[in-house]
Amino acid sequence: MPSSRSSRTKPVKGGVKEVVSDLYAARLHSDWLREFRRSHPAEKRKPRMRLRGGVMVDINKPWASLDPKAKADNKHAAYAAYDAVKRFPDDREAASEYVHQRWIARNKGDKSQPKALFKAYARLPEVEKDKDRAHVDRMTAALRTVSPKKARKAKAKTTATKTVRLDAKTWARLEAAAKSLSNALGRTVTPEALLVAGAEAVAAVAKSGRAKKA
Repeated sequence: MPSSRSSRTKPVKGGVKEVVSDLYAARLHSDWLREFRRSHPAEKRKPRMRLRGGVMVDINKPWASLDPKAKADNKHAAYAAYDAVKRFPDDREAASEYVHQRWIARNKGDKSQPKALFKAYARLPEVEKDKDRAHVDRMTAALRTVSPKKARKAKAKTTATKTVRLDAKTWARLEAAAKSLSNALGRTVTPEALLVAGAEAVAAVAKSGRAKKA
């Protein structure tokens, strides 16, 4: 079963939830697609039709060329994972059960899904529970790196004391990358936001390397 489970959780415009969910949804599908094609090499180029947004669409495609309804399905999965972690920050099993409940609510009309997957979370085999747990774990990890408090502090510090100067060629490449990511995610990503995200990613890797050496 694809790991891109989904829910009908109502999206919230802007803020950490929206940013994290955009990136999470794209990563979720890409991870599923890679694993699906690895485990089903004969079906690598064959359509895999699934019910998404009331219509059957091919989900065996890269994120950039995925049908918008399928993208929305992954986005709902991201919202469900976000809400689960926020509701049950200290209870992994309760959060995983919530993810499963939202998946059922979204997929109850999809006859292509095995009936066994519509059992209560407690009755699922461990291999299926692990898929829900993976959603919770990934979202928990994502939220550790992006928080409103950290974002406000970083923005205030940068605005007050730092100015970054880039040459025209570098800025043009940054604009092109931001445009490409915007098209892939279906929402606007500014060059400035991409620059900050890249700097934070490098800092996180450097910090991780120092911790391992210590």
